[in-house]
Amino acid sequence: MKGLLLKDLYMAASYCRSFLLLVVVFLAVSFFGDDSLFFIVYPTLIASIIPVTLISYDERDSWTQCSGTLPYSRGQLVSVKYLIGLLFGCVSLVLSLIASVVRMQLRHSFSLEELCFLASALLVLGVLGPGLLLPFIFKFGAEKGRIVFFVMVGFLCVISIVAAGLGVQTALPAMGYTWTLAVVAAVAAALYALSWMLSIRFYEKREL
Repeated sequence: MKGLLLKDLYMAASYCRSFLLLVVVFLAVSFFGDDSLFFIVYPTLIASIIPVTLISYDERDSWTQCSGTLPYSRGQLVSVKYLIGLLFGCVSLVLSLIASVVRMQLRHSFSLEELCFLASALLVLGVLGPGLLLPFIFKFGAEKGRIVFFVMVGFLCVISIVAAGLGVQTALPAMGYTWTLAVVAAVAAALYALSWMLSIRFYEKREL
């Protein structure tokens, strides 16, 4: 597993430099930009697609076929992508929260409540992308998996619009900020774990 992690970290350093540069630029701009949270949220979205980008490079370089000759199980090959996702997601989350605190301090508008909700939103965004996309990628491959994912995203958008119309968004704040963050964290962790298990099962049955 250590070798697989190092291999993906080297690949990320080689192929994802533009992503890392964008993260730094967007966080820097957030200090002096308007009140939009886009510049804070976008780095987390970038980090969430890094595992998918690495899988695309693996398939392009025929690593998917060559890995079968190495002493690694398919479960390990899947797990390393989820670990990479957690690593970059956590780094992005921490950097975004630090940037938010600095931004609030510069504007003399620090709010623990706002910070908690931001952490909740970033946590969901950080796991929602890879959590929904990776099972499709490991089952159908990078290209076909993306198509299925886009269909799923459209379906989820419809659900979210209906939920917003029913006033679901007011339920969590009524629970209190601490409980809201705890519930969101638990749901996000459960989603990521379920996605992880599904991806292993799909990849073990997939013909390469």
